[in-house]
Amino acid sequence: MYRMPILLSCVALCFSCSTPTIPAVESADADTLHVVASRLFERRTYEDFLEPLARPAVIQWHNASELSDSTLRAALSMADGVLMTGGADIHPGRYGLAADTVRCGTIDIERDRIESALLAVVDSLHLPCLGICRGLQFMNIHNGGTLHAHLPDVLGTNAHRGGVEGDSQDTLHAIQARAEFLGAPAPAVSAVVSHHHQGIDRLGDGLEAWAHAPDGLVEGIRRSDTVAYPCYLGVQWHPERSPAGQALVEPVGRYFIGAMRSKEGGAAPY
Repeated sequence: MYRMPILLSCVALCFSCSTPTIPAVESADADTLHVVASRLFERRTYEDFLEPLARPAVIQWHNASELSDSTLRAALSMADGVLMTGGADIHPGRYGLAADTVRCGTIDIERDRIESALLAVVDSLHLPCLGICRGLQFMNIHNGGTLHAHLPDVLGTNAHRGGVEGDSQDTLHAIQARAEFLGAPAPAVSAVVSHHHQGIDRLGDGLEAWAHAPDGLVEGIRRSDTVAYPCYLGVQWHPERSPAGQALVEPVGRYFIGAMRSKEGGAAPY
């Protein structure tokens, strides 16, 4: 999208021991949204979900996990938004419970570092940000919140990743939400796909919950200050893999797309 030159000096990205800066960049491509994703995968589920919602604009993807630090800084200098995707467990030492590593699955410390840097830039520039599954969890930790290291220990069931017939990797369950800001009815209910064994325990500072699973687990968060952060949105479920045509599926993606367009003087958030 067209933008005035963006000066991103003095943004501590934590890519190295030094404190790098992001140079000013001017872009005049009015038909392109630049999205920096924490990690993208061969299945292209995130791309296939968001790209149709962005049309007629196209999305230029920047996969942070495959970029050098300098290339990532350049990508962030032109970013319209940041997408925090699903993936491995977050090191519990980041929320003061390092001993809980024994209750975690695979832990990706390098990805933790990258995502911390991405959210530092979101904090500084108030970029639109959407977090999905692990993305929601990292957004919560980044703001001082904590996680349940293994939900079955708390809930007594593995219902959030128990699987459905034909797909042992996903669980289909109901979500209830107050999501009028997404343009959804009140209350909004959807049957969505989840696959996670961790979840929010203590909510991070400055965040509010807007969606819950039937067992009470927080499944949707956003910044309480929606003026300064019009799109700082996290969902525990996977809208990109959930059945289409529901109040808490496409509207999540449209809100993110709309915020990026609004940021550059386009249409208001959906």
